[in-house]
Amino acid sequence: MDSQQRIVIITGGAGGLGRAITALHLKKGDQVIITGRHQGRLEEIKQSLGSPPMLHTYPLDVCDNEAVRRFAAWVHIQFERCDFLYNNAGTASFAPFLKMNLEDIRQTIDTNLMGMLYVTRAFLPMMVEARSGRIIQIASLAGHVATAKAAVYAASKAAVIRFSEGLRHELRGSGVHITCAMPGPIDTPFLDHADATGQYRKNVGSFLLTAEQTARSIVRAAEKRREEVALPTRLHLLAKAYLVMPEAAKRFFAPLINRK
Repeated sequence: MDSQQRIVIITGGAGGLGRAITALHLKKGDQVIITGRHQGRLEEIKQSLGSPPMLHTYPLDVCDNEAVRRFAAWVHIQFERCDFLYNNAGTASFAPFLKMNLEDIRQTIDTNLMGMLYVTRAFLPMMVEARSGRIIQIASLAGHVATAKAAVYAASKAAVIRFSEGLRHELRGSGVHITCAMPGPIDTPFLDHADATGQYRKNVGSFLLTAEQTARSIVRAAEKRREEVALPTRLHLLAKAYLVMPEAAKRFFAPLINRK
């Protein structure tokens, strides 16, 4: 392995955004390790990218803290360091809170929040020791403005945003940088899993991002050590405006944002 090659870890690497981020880093000549729950799906992604020798797969459930710790130890032994860590694994189930079963609620919180905490905690010591590294948290604009049928998902992503902010303060001067990415809806199978009816995809069609454009913005922000990146711009501006509206105005605009 070339000592100048960057070591990149991407959880949720079998998803649309994970694949797009992987492809970008491979083009930059980086060593990339993607994780996911199903090895078969990871192998499909690897083959779709031409099975490059710089791409490695590792089956991992980020909700399993001990498995995450073993993965971090393996990375340290095999590659000695981690330069970019993308906490990209995530899930959602868009439904009214009272109609969600406890397993869906638990899975959302465990994957989006606890999994991110487990992975960050496992890799942070080697980054702090090296006084180098970038952690990229994949949150969501939903973490700023919650909507109907996404209360639990929004809560998990809001926690990711606030955790990133707090950790950034703790790591100031350590050489480790935190970037929090807050994309809006992305045109990937994630939406189909979150809402099997297809209604949400239809309602937000004009705001849909592609995985490739989202990945480009996120990777660029990580390389420039930006603290936050939010897209698309117009949806981000709408979210910021909504947050400062008086209550009467929020009630008026509520039907426009509740498109799930």
